[in-house]
Amino acid sequence: MSISLFQADLRTGQDVVNTRQRGRHIAQTLGFDSHDQVRIATAISEVARLAAASANGHIEFLLEDVPTPTLIVRVRAPTSVNGGFVSGSTPDALRPGPALAPAQRLMDRMALRPEGDGWLLLEMTQRLPHAPPGAQVVGELQEELERQRRSGGTDELQRQNDDLLRTLEELQARKAEVDRLNRELEETNRGVVALYAELEEKAEALRRASDMKTRFISNVSHELRTPISSILTLSRLLLDHIDGPLNGEQEKQVLFIRKSGEALQELIDDLLDLAKIESGRVEVRPTRFSVAELFGALRGMLRPLRVHEGVSLAFEEAEGLPELHTDERKLSQILRNLISNALKFTQRGEVRVSAAPGPRQGTVVFSVHDTGVGIAPEDQERIFEEFVQVEGPHQQGVKGTGLGLPLSRRLAELLGGALDVHSQPGEGSTFQAVVASDYTQRQGAKGEEDAGSQSLEQETSNARTVLIIDDDEVARYLVQRLLAEASLQFREASSGGEGLRLAGEMRPAAILLDMSLPDMDGSEVLEALRRQSATRNTPVIIHSSRSMTEQERGRLIPHVVGILPKNGLTREGALKLIQQALAGSGPSSGGSSAR
Repeated sequence: MSISLFQADLRTGQDVVNTRQRGRHIAQTLGFDSHDQVRIATAISEVARLAAASANGHIEFLLEDVPTPTLIVRVRAPTSVNGGFVSGSTPDALRPGPALAPAQRLMDRMALRPEGDGWLLLEMTQRLPHAPPGAQVVGELQEELERQRRSGGTDELQRQNDDLLRTLEELQARKAEVDRLNRELEETNRGVVALYAELEEKAEALRRASDMKTRFISNVSHELRTPISSILTLSRLLLDHIDGPLNGEQEKQVLFIRKSGEALQELIDDLLDLAKIESGRVEVRPTRFSVAELFGALRGMLRPLRVHEGVSLAFEEAEGLPELHTDERKLSQILRNLISNALKFTQRGEVRVSAAPGPRQGTVVFSVHDTGVGIAPEDQERIFEEFVQVEGPHQQGVKGTGLGLPLSRRLAELLGGALDVHSQPGEGSTFQAVVASDYTQRQGAKGEEDAGSQSLEQETSNARTVLIIDDDEVARYLVQRLLAEASLQFREASSGGEGLRLAGEMRPAAILLDMSLPDMDGSEVLEALRRQSATRNTPVIIHSSRSMTEQERGRLIPHVVGILPKNGLTREGALKLIQQALAGSGPSSGGSSAR
């Protein structure tokens, strides 16, 4: 049901002003707020102005209460009206033109249709915010509108001026607020720039400190390796009764010395591995192996480590997994750390090791699950920090440095994966190491060990002279004691210069050369030996505690018989390379590495 509220002709500018006034009054009476009143009055004014341009327009205001209370404004104009009122050339394609776009945005709906005899009907609607007024209010509104018809447009012009003034005041207030915000932003930006500069300066200082720490750890670890290797080798000589038997108490003491030396060597190795990873100098040497082979080696290696009698160590069968092509030593180191930790903190139950396809294609996830004490949620990230150990009664009697888990996570990331833990206190823990099944970042990194791995077991019957160029007296002594039964004669030099002089004078059958000498580097000594005609073809064996990169090994191998590390020195390894050198395997034959 529609009720006509007011209608009028649109022929002059005064009619437009009056229509705007009536439209605003109607909107106010129907319960629209001040902003909506301005919007409706503005839309009506725009449409009325265009219709009045034809000098033959008409406008009507209606109230419709079914199905939704709505204000309807109908404007009739002849089809000859122009100025962008209509768009489209056929009745089916008629739509409001561009001149009606502002009014169309201000109202809920606008429609345009032909109305016969050369007329167009434009209809605008706006839903009422509240229920429609009663019949009495509508009647009073109609009477008031009729009275306003007879009055002039002065009141409406005054109202428009008031609206403009109020709008200008709001704009000025908003401009002042924007100016204030801009000033605050400028001050904030200056503070952010200063903060970034300070953060960059601190970050650079942290990088320098980290580099210094890494170099310090690396240098100290290298320096400690030589005496630790000497301690372990000397203890081995004593336990092997090379210089005579030991009584029970002496053997017990030497065993304590050896165990302490092995623990210290493990700590030094972990520190050196961390330093290498942080400095980016660590190398991945992929080899091909199966998970079953890896588990078999770990099973035999770790069974004796069980701390509590009521704990079993189980390895699940690895089925359906592809052959791995990654660094077996580093992967084994990760799993050894995880399993040994699980055994330490599990008093009853089991430690179970398994492997399965990883969450991403081309990955394998290794899980170590235990029924131990568990880890609180707030400590699950702290345990991966260096030198951090979670305090509690479970730590009693359990030794550790807090380096195993940080190193394992770094190694897992190096192998293209990650290391995480899932645990609840009292319910055990599950550590999961994800690694790439095929490490392809470096190809052909099997090393030169495989090239010259032919075994030479022959014993030499001729006494030959071996020159040892090493500034470490203990290292020189250990080599001679290990090879005491090989019928060899030894000469010693404690510096590179002295070694070059003795090599030129005595022309030894072989040379054991350390890489860290007080007066010159081992590489410089080797180069000088190759320049002299008297020593050019003398077999040289590198005997050093220095941890060499793949590039350093690659530069040395073509010029030496092999590399004999001081760390983990054995009689078999030393004798093998000495025999190879005395048999005539000089630099031209390639090289090997004894481990």
